[in-house]
Formats: sequence, C-alpha cells, structure tokens
Amino acid sequence: MLNTLDLSEYKPVNSLWNDFCEQLGEDKASKAILQAIDLQHMAAKKETLPVLFLETCGVGLINVEVVKNQIGVSLQGENQILILSAKKKIYQFLKKSS
Repeated sequence: MLNTLDLSEYKPVNSLWNDFCEQLGEDKASKAILQAIDLQHMAAKKETLPVLFLETCGVGLINVEVVKNQIGVSLQGENQILILSAKKKIYQFLKKSS
C-alpha cells in the first residue's frame, strides 16, 4: 500500500492515458490497466484504488480515503484506476468499462 504518496502536490490532467498509449502502445497499456485492477482484486479491498505509474509501469494500491483527504475526490464504484506521472506531478483517473 502506498503510504508516502502525496497527491496534493499533483495536478489533474486528461492526457495521461494518451501519453501512456504512445509510450507503450495501446495493447500493452490496456494490459497494464487490467493488471493494476487485478492487483486490487487480489488484495480484495474495496477501499483501495490501483495506481499505475507512467514512467515505470509500476503498480500499487492507495486507500480511497487518502485520495479523498489529499485532493477532495470521492471515488465510488469499481474498476477505477489512477494513472500518475511522478516526474511531471500530474494524474488522471480512469474507469475501465466492464
């Protein structure tokens, strides 16, 4: 679980998914999203949100209350993911359609 990530330092954008697809290709980017969501399902915790790091393609989980407290976003539903660029200090939320 990511305990040291401070999202209040990041800015929301709508371009990270496109950047990610350009970096990896759409097929690999989509697989990375599925793997991040699978990580959440393996942890079996609905109070977490998968995080996919743009630069490394690394994944982690962050508590949804931390997200709410740091940036004021209340998340509901399943298959949501947070993509972020630690280098550029930006993030984007995605919801995978079932």
